[in-house]
Amino acid sequence: MTEILGKQTMNAKRWQILSVISIMQLVLLLDATVVNVALPQIKHDLGLTDGSLTWVVNAYLIAAGSLLLLGGRIGDAYGVLRIFKFGVAIFAIFSVVATLAPNATLLIVGRAGQGVGEALAAANGLAMISLLFPSGPERGKAFGIWAGLGGLGSILGVLLSGVLTEYLSWRWIFGINIPIILALGVAIVLVIPTFPKKISTHLDLGNACILVFAMVAIVMAIIGTGIEQLTLLRITLLLLGALGITLVLKRCKQSEDGIIPARLMTRSPRLAGYGIIAIQAATSGALFYLGVLLMQDSLGMTPLQTGLAWLPFCLGFFPGIFLSITIEQRKSALAAAVIGLIISSLGFVLFALGVNANNYWVGMMPAMLVTAIGFGCVAPVAQSLATSDLSEADAGSGSGIATTIQQLLQVGGVTILVSIALAVKDDTSVVNIDSNGFMTAFLIASFVLITGAIVVGFSRNALAPTIGEPSAEIR
Repeated sequence: MTEILGKQTMNAKRWQILSVISIMQLVLLLDATVVNVALPQIKHDLGLTDGSLTWVVNAYLIAAGSLLLLGGRIGDAYGVLRIFKFGVAIFAIFSVVATLAPNATLLIVGRAGQGVGEALAAANGLAMISLLFPSGPERGKAFGIWAGLGGLGSILGVLLSGVLTEYLSWRWIFGINIPIILALGVAIVLVIPTFPKKISTHLDLGNACILVFAMVAIVMAIIGTGIEQLTLLRITLLLLGALGITLVLKRCKQSEDGIIPARLMTRSPRLAGYGIIAIQAATSGALFYLGVLLMQDSLGMTPLQTGLAWLPFCLGFFPGIFLSITIEQRKSALAAAVIGLIISSLGFVLFALGVNANNYWVGMMPAMLVTAIGFGCVAPVAQSLATSDLSEADAGSGSGIATTIQQLLQVGGVTILVSIALAVKDDTSVVNIDSNGFMTAFLIASFVLITGAIVVGFSRNALAPTIGEPSAEIR
């Protein structure tokens, strides 16, 4: 009886719970982008070398990317709300460490700790949304709100980084998290007092360790920090990571209680969701990185001007979410994804055409608006499909798979597309803007998106019998 009353209370408060989780997602994505504009000042103040400076970014990516899937499964074992709270607390503690760091070592430790906190909070926050909104039109609206605030966080990260770096100090880009998370902590206690939880009898620690090491190897191979010229080593790490994941998947197929339960490896709309997330993630991360470089190095914008210049992206993202909800209600989730991918592809073509314009208003702003509408249309349905039909026992694992794919493909996309776009002159070792390289990178991203739209469109028939069926209710 107590459990039933708890679920009724939770369902009555689910929009409030969604608000709290979505704001935390905003903070997490804000922190993923906020550091980029401030890197030159961090390097100067702490006396970092170029090699150690890259670890300010990579420590976060490696920790988050390697632990997202495990973080979701831990949520299945010990309760998604409990692990979500734990992740928020870890993120807050290491935000303090990064803010007060007197040297490079502690700053990198702080960033790695933030990545661990993100892995636990992001996967289990997404799991709670999936359980709170199992099906129907409200599910699309819920994921629209979650994706909208997450997208806003990415843009606010660039904007706040410019403002705080120019007028205060780079330390505030981490310190600003602390009061927000303290307020969220109070809201979590008041708004989410309880949540249904599944206690697993076996966490499968052996496969968990193999999976974490495999993910670290893959992320290290993709990023390549310190081993950029060691191609054979990077390939070896990539193969070892792939071998580790293959071994884990093979062992998990024989168990319903593994780190990746066998029941999650069956034909499902989730497969389409995973694919759509991968396509969007592979292009979105590179867009922000290349856009900042173009604005600062080619157009000569200050950090503050660069941050403000991304505001049109926010303006386009929210109409895209509205378009996504409308198409999903009138047609289907896959139709919304296909249209969003096509619009995003057109946006990247506009970016390619605008590289040589040397004018923000002509070359970049129109491309931003179009791309943002496309991304806004894709993001909610991608996450909704990727977490569809998940029971309480698997919500954390399913969400962990989705967030892991997003993180890995984002890192991979940035690495590959940025390496294509940037030209390094041997005589100065200074990175310079190569318009042909940037155009090529944007056009490749456009090709990936339009190819993804075609593949998703053809997958409609293969998944038609399962898409649209009622998802598992909370019971």
